[in-house]
Amino acid sequence: MGKIILVIKTILKRMFKKPSSFFLYLILPIAVSIGMYLLFNLEDHDKTNITVVDADQTMLSRSLIGNFEGTDGFDISHVHLSYLHEHMMDTGTSLAYIIPSGFEKAILAGEKPALEILSVGDQDTIWLDEILSAHVDTLMMMAEASNFQKKPLYEKIYQLKDGRVNYESTLIQDEAKKKSVTVRTFGNYMVVLLISTFTIPFQILNEKRQGTFARIGMSPIHPKSYIFANIIANVLVMMVQVGVVLLTLKFVLGAVFFVNPFIIYLILILFALCGISLGVFIAAYSKNTNAAGAFMGIIVSPSCMIAGCLWPIEFMPEYMQKIAYITPHRWTLDAISTIQANQNFVEILPHLLVVLSFTVLFFLIAVYKFKHEDKLYA
Repeated sequence: MGKIILVIKTILKRMFKKPSSFFLYLILPIAVSIGMYLLFNLEDHDKTNITVVDADQTMLSRSLIGNFEGTDGFDISHVHLSYLHEHMMDTGTSLAYIIPSGFEKAILAGEKPALEILSVGDQDTIWLDEILSAHVDTLMMMAEASNFQKKPLYEKIYQLKDGRVNYESTLIQDEAKKKSVTVRTFGNYMVVLLISTFTIPFQILNEKRQGTFARIGMSPIHPKSYIFANIIANVLVMMVQVGVVLLTLKFVLGAVFFVNPFIIYLILILFALCGISLGVFIAAYSKNTNAAGAFMGIIVSPSCMIAGCLWPIEFMPEYMQKIAYITPHRWTLDAISTIQANQNFVEILPHLLVVLSFTVLFFLIAVYKFKHEDKLYA
């Protein structure tokens, strides 16, 4: 055991002998995490663009529009119905609602008018429908109190501040969006984490090329023990890297994980271990570093895109979302999302077991391959 520890120390010294190693293992992961968190957090605070078509052009329709114009977080634009779709496509607006002609007339008749809400893509419209419906209900109650007479109703509206319905607003934190920011940040960080773990096949293959395995085959240290030492050294480096990234996000950027950070740490470490096992698998079936590099290129980008590391998986077709579960990345991200939502570690155990199964599978296949190479070092 003492010899393996000595080998681990030697490998760690060699790993950090070049300044580029600090960039790969520490600076790059921290930079990516900070950059992605700030970017996604900036998107989270953007105003919601809403396009309005007022086909009624009355005091009551203007009061409905004023409900949003007087509220922070909304950017309202007005357009004629004939230009609505063109305007939404040109400006990238994803939500719009149409106030029909006869809106005021319907309210004065005691009938609740129907508003049409349009959305682009999968934009949720339930909240917009509820806000508009609540305001229309308020207008109808005011109309009833005015005996459905236009003049008394207008007088009541004019009595309100700035001609708008008087309401109180309370700022609440939208946890769903903040959780999405952290999950997307971790998804992008997992790409860098996977690249960091994939240095191990290059280490093993370079040692094969330089004859290190042949030399240690004649020493008390078996090649399998040397590979094990490589794995342990990389695990130690990943433990430091993940810890530094989480500490930076939490204490420098003030990120909220909605769960004990240690649980997030364990989830990411398990994924890192899976990446290391995949790296050993690549080393076992690659003849040289060029082959390993090509193998990595085939694995990293497609798997990260399919798994939803680079963008929300909801943007992908349903069949692609199902295919994503052939990757350990998807199970890792699901584990983070689930623990954030439910705060129950038991519920993510199946996810962690799946990632662990991937890890064991890659290791076993690699061990089987290395076993048949033992005769080279007999």
